[in-house]
Amino acid sequence: MTTPRTVSIGFKILLDIFVSSPRPLRVKEVPFRFRERRAGESKFDATVGWEYVLLLADKLIGHIIPIRFILFTLVGGLGLIVHLTVLWLCLNPMQLNFNLSQSMATGVAIIGNFTLNNWLTYHDRRLTGWKFLGGLLSFSLICSFGAVANVGIATLLFTQQRSAWWAAGIAGATMSAVWNYAVTSALTWRA
Repeated sequence: MTTPRTVSIGFKILLDIFVSSPRPLRVKEVPFRFRERRAGESKFDATVGWEYVLLLADKLIGHIIPIRFILFTLVGGLGLIVHLTVLWLCLNPMQLNFNLSQSMATGVAIIGNFTLNNWLTYHDRRLTGWKFLGGLLSFSLICSFGAVANVGIATLLFTQQRSAWWAAGIAGATMSAVWNYAVTSALTWRA
């Protein structure tokens, strides 16, 4: 018998076992009536709901592409929009020079990406307090290496290999995304 591929997202263990089983399991419903809660609070909140959505998504496509990578990439895409917005604001209404504008846009995008990844992508490994600041520094350093690799790969493909500009750009961005995801998963948000 093969071992089911369970995931470590959330605490919906019974659901995870049912959907991970290589063979259909028989289910029997046992009636149960909840009474009014006398003490404590429900554990259900937005985070638990988010974990449930991630668990279902992982069961659907996680065997092809890790859900964390998809979330990381979506956050990165949002970060690109933030970067371009801040760059435009610095260049146009604020009339700052390009180097300062680009630096400010990059800084805002990195802080935003780290914060969103910490909240959404790595919610189960969320960094708080001083660890948040250490994680932000780690994330920034790792992503700066990814940015250098992105530009290097894209430039090499465009100038030496005569690749189309868009293909070179996609290759550089893909290389950077994979690097940033792999290294920040291992170092910034290590389990």
